[in-house]
Amino acid sequence: MKKIVVLIVLVMMAIIALTACAPAPTPTPVPPTPAPKPTDAPKPTTAPATTAPQPTAAPKPTDVPKPALRTKANPGEKITLYHFGDVTGPLAAITTPLVSGFNDGAKYWNGKGGIRGAEIVVEWADTASKVELAIAAYNRFREKKPLIMQMYGSGETEALKDRLAEDKIPVLTAGVSSKGSYPPGYVFAVVPIYTDQFGLFLDWLVPNWDKVKPAKGQALDSPKIAVVTWDSAYGRDALTAETRAYAEKKGVKIVGQELFTPGAPDVTTQILAAKKAGANVIYTNSLAHGPAQILKDAVSLGVRDEFMIAGSNWSLDLSMLALAGAASEGYYGVFPNLWWDDTTHPGVKIIQGEFTTNQRKPAERSVGYLLSFTFVDAMKQYIEKTIDRVGFEGLTGAAVYETIQATPELKPMEGIQSFDFGKDKRAPSKARIVQVQKGKFIYLTDWMTAPDLKPK
Repeated sequence: MKKIVVLIVLVMMAIIALTACAPAPTPTPVPPTPAPKPTDAPKPTTAPATTAPQPTAAPKPTDVPKPALRTKANPGEKITLYHFGDVTGPLAAITTPLVSGFNDGAKYWNGKGGIRGAEIVVEWADTASKVELAIAAYNRFREKKPLIMQMYGSGETEALKDRLAEDKIPVLTAGVSSKGSYPPGYVFAVVPIYTDQFGLFLDWLVPNWDKVKPAKGQALDSPKIAVVTWDSAYGRDALTAETRAYAEKKGVKIVGQELFTPGAPDVTTQILAAKKAGANVIYTNSLAHGPAQILKDAVSLGVRDEFMIAGSNWSLDLSMLALAGAASEGYYGVFPNLWWDDTTHPGVKIIQGEFTTNQRKPAERSVGYLLSFTFVDAMKQYIEKTIDRVGFEGLTGAAVYETIQATPELKPMEGIQSFDFGKDKRAPSKARIVQVQKGKFIYLTDWMTAPDLKPK
């Protein structure tokens, strides 16, 4: 055992001796550490952009439902229609049937419920064909803020045209001179303006000349026209710069203009002057006794068959036929409406029925009665269309005006007339040519469109 211990000690001593005698290991060289680079100064920190606080949107108000438009009249509510004209002056025989037709039209529509339940009331004033009385009547009416008015004479229409626009009162007028109707304003003509009517007559006359020229006469190779007419705004409006230029363009010569006073008992001087000027056509802008006097005096002079005689729409009336008698045979004219003889037409039937019911005199069965009854329906319809748009509370003359010019076509009394006004259009354009044959107005053409001869 002792031998083993001694042996272990000797081995350990040998190992220690060997270790001490071994060479020391070579140290591994360490590379020098490079000097540190200078550190860049820190950049200043940019302050964060300030975000502007967004305003909080105000809450949308809850839509309050609009009250419905009142399109039905309140109990006892009334709407007044205003008109004025001559029932004591030179045009009394012509205007009186207009007043009767207007009253009967209002009565008829009141029996059908009025204007959406409102009673139609009529206010009238006599002007005796005096412009100053027309202006006085207008001044009284305007204070009552009319929604719409009806007028009848060119002179009064021209005198009041600017006032109507200033006061924003629309008017339907039977006095359709070009000057009274244009430039466009608050005046709306119920038939084509007189310049356009004359142009339409020329459109028909030129291609039909060989068929309709007089049996005798002078220089019958082409139409040569003398305008024998009233010395008034209405009478003079057939001849303007526009119609003269249009006639020249159509190859028609205007040889003269002869004026006479409304109601003149003799126009032989004017007829003889027309003949001397070389005319073979006489055209007139006059009412009833005007064309009747021309026709009768042409017969008395023995020259009736030397002239074709024609006129504007207002010259075509039963009163003219009665005054002229047999001399009216063959008379021509421009006709922009239906007539009493259109007995199957529903509108004419209604008016004939009311004429009989109201026991009107035969002399009132005229163009005036027929059309003024129709005017009431037109005014009623324009007001109702305005009520549909703005309600009873919004009814004003300006509102009715907007309705009139925005309505592309209106056919009062089922189409006895047709109105097609517009932003710049103030008169209808459609008419037919008629001729007196055996005491009746006979349509010679279908509906024609008049040329645009309004003032430039």
